[in-house]
Amino acid sequence: MKPADDHDDHGSGTAVVLFIEGEAVDLAIEGSFPKNGAASETVARLREELQQTQAQLRTTREESDGANEELRAANEELQSINEEYRSTSEELETSKEELQSINEELQTVNSELKLKLEAVSRAHSDLQNLMAATDFGALFLGSSLRIKRFTRQVTELFSITPSDEGRPISDFAHQLEYESLVSDARAVISNLAPIQHEIRSRDERWYVVRLRPYRTVDDKIDGVVLTFVDTTDRRHAEDALKVSERRLYQQTQLVDLSRDPIFTWDFDGTIIEWNRGSEQLYGYSRDEAIGKRKDLLLGTIVPGSSFAELRTKLLGEGHWNGELNDRTKDGRQLIIESRIILETIDGRRLALESTRDVTERKAWDEQQKLLLGELTHRVKNTLTVVQSIAHQTRRYSKSYDEFTDRLDGRLTALSKAHSLLVDSDWKGADLASLARTQLEPYIADNPSRVRIADEPVSLPSDLATPFGLVFHELATNATKCGAFSRQAGIVDLSWTLHKRDKDRLLTLVWRESGGPPIAVSNVTGFGTILIERAIPNAMVRREFGSDGMVCTIDVPLPKTS
Repeated sequence: MKPADDHDDHGSGTAVVLFIEGEAVDLAIEGSFPKNGAASETVARLREELQQTQAQLRTTREESDGANEELRAANEELQSINEEYRSTSEELETSKEELQSINEELQTVNSELKLKLEAVSRAHSDLQNLMAATDFGALFLGSSLRIKRFTRQVTELFSITPSDEGRPISDFAHQLEYESLVSDARAVISNLAPIQHEIRSRDERWYVVRLRPYRTVDDKIDGVVLTFVDTTDRRHAEDALKVSERRLYQQTQLVDLSRDPIFTWDFDGTIIEWNRGSEQLYGYSRDEAIGKRKDLLLGTIVPGSSFAELRTKLLGEGHWNGELNDRTKDGRQLIIESRIILETIDGRRLALESTRDVTERKAWDEQQKLLLGELTHRVKNTLTVVQSIAHQTRRYSKSYDEFTDRLDGRLTALSKAHSLLVDSDWKGADLASLARTQLEPYIADNPSRVRIADEPVSLPSDLATPFGLVFHELATNATKCGAFSRQAGIVDLSWTLHKRDKDRLLTLVWRESGGPPIAVSNVTGFGTILIERAIPNAMVRREFGSDGMVCTIDVPLPKTS
């Protein structure tokens, strides 16, 4: 028994069972069979029969497979016939649906044709109403320039009536100063290029005449369309506008070229105009200023009031004049004289502001007041000093001539010191210049007799005058009994600046050499008192040697000097 190869598609298993007739089988153990020729023949015969049986079985199987293939092919043919039948049925159903669809399409086309007919009718009515209601003239000409249609306004320019349709346009006169109308119409039909002119009529009115090709729905040229637009009012308005713009441009140029800052800001918004004078004064360019709030950009402060109160007053009275404090782009504070006018233009409230920088004028006013006060104070002090010098000189003078000489010298020294202060606007005097001025009369014949240091030191105004008097007294004493009393005598004047407890200390040394020995006098004159006490807060030391006198003056200088 063995399984049989079955090609049936039903998937059921089959087996072949063979019953071969043979002789009795001895159940004896292996090795008990007789080993003779009869047994061998039997085995050979059985093998042969087995092979035959297997060949028959193989043939039967092949025949069965062939039959199955034929059955399967027949089944497929039946299925194909069935599908063809079903397809034919579906085609018939589709044909039926197509017939219904064609019927519906015909109904739709019929409805669309009806709607188009109604649309054409409405378009024709709209065209009739448009031509009747339009304010400009339209003239339709055919390819041979015959009248096809026209609007009512055309009859004001051409002497035509509805009964003239179909007649050539060249048969009619018109009111336009346009001799080339017919030739231009032919050129438009030939070149398909529109033509436009601004033409004046004989009754002094102006029209814009446009000529365009007349195109049909299928884009064919079938004539020319002429339109006549009355632009008389617009032309007059344009002429007036040009004059106004010219004047506005001139005024704008004057404002822009003006050195006075002039700008405009929206009362409820930001800056909208900014001239060149404003750029120069405030440092902001036009692009930087426009679109910014005026009070925020310039940090406007109204002295004694507020910007909100300024707006309220401007709104109530329509104008405002006064001083403002504005800030420039680089942070400088300016005092401004401002004049603001509120105007309403096209519904917008605009503030027109003209300003003038009075910062320097205010500073000069303050400086004049300060200088006047300082001058008054110094005149009083000077008169007091002169009075004291006169009394003290008189007291220590032995004769009228001596009094006169000493007083003249000291007043001259005072005058020279004051001249240096005036030249520096009372800000101070250069120490070297002060010394040269006071010593010049004593060394005019030989300037090399005095050596003066070159280190720059500026003396404040309250020290310059006393130093001038001290230099005069020292030079006078050197002339009488010091270095200047001899031809070889020399004076060295030097000074140094050094710090002491955060303050600056000036140490000045007057050193005489080449003069006669000077003995210390027990009598103290006014000159000595002037040298030792004239300079405020100064410490004066005088040393008398065999070669001359050495005077050392230590005086603190203000931090701002």
